[in-house]
Amino acid sequence: MAQIPINVIVFGYIPKAMLIISLGLILIGIRPPIRNVILASIIQGVAVYYIRDNTEFGMHTLLQYISLCILVWLIIRISLKSTLIGVLIGYVINSLIEGVMVIIIPGLMGVPLMEIMSRSWGRVGLLFPQTLILILLAYLCIRYDFTLEKEIETLKIGSKKS
Repeated sequence: MAQIPINVIVFGYIPKAMLIISLGLILIGIRPPIRNVILASIIQGVAVYYIRDNTEFGMHTLLQYISLCILVWLIIRISLKSTLIGVLIGYVINSLIEGVMVIIIPGLMGVPLMEIMSRSWGRVGLLFPQTLILILLAYLCIRYDFTLEKEIETLKIGSKKS
């Protein structure tokens, strides 16, 4: 894959990692310390730079998920199970938003996606609405104390009966 410009890492992927970690863990009932989230996100930004530079398209997503899980587990120090579930939830929400944004933004701008992706600040701009939506979701979860703890607990209880 192509090398990612540093501005895309700093203004795009590091904030996105912070929000994936925060939103995912908040939704499973864990309020991670912001200092640890920032540290894990900065290291993830460096990891993303190397992963995307040295792996094929598609494989980079799996490797980025694995690296983020390892960082969350080591730096935030929560159980591996909580790490895997929380980061997965954050990644799924991010992917759903990203999928919609890569369709809507080029259409609204009247510029092909490949043209936007070929410019480093265009990539940052494409990530900006996604970042705002993730911030809004995290804020709403905190503000209204919304988590998926009950749903996850239901899954635990249901699996014991089987």
